[in-house]
Amino acid sequence: MSLTIDLTPNEEAQLSEAAKHVGLAPAELAKKLLQEHLPGITTNEIDDLDAKLHAWQQQDGTQLMPDVPTQLLFAQWAAEDAQMTDAERQAEDHLWEDLEKGLAENSHVLQLRRLG
Repeated sequence: MSLTIDLTPNEEAQLSEAAKHVGLAPAELAKKLLQEHLPGITTNEIDDLDAKLHAWQQQDGTQLMPDVPTQLLFAQWAAEDAQMTDAERQAEDHLWEDLEKGLAENSHVLQLRRLG
């Protein structure tokens, strides 16, 4: 993904100075800062997801993907998403839009039970 961020001259100078100080290009430093400071899934949240998935699999008597940690699945999906072309991404967006539309149109026949 390519992203353009408009910076004020002062912000650009600060970023350039900070990047020079740590020996990185400004874009590399910006990426590093984003990676370090974006909210992510914590280890406790991953453990909770793994425990819920395991419980649901036992409850249903199905082993969907045995011994595959949730964190690994998220990493695999992120890697797959990163390889998608714009056309594939757009097709997937349309698929989800159609699914949401179908669910909304048929909500009167759906009976969902809360798990957990």
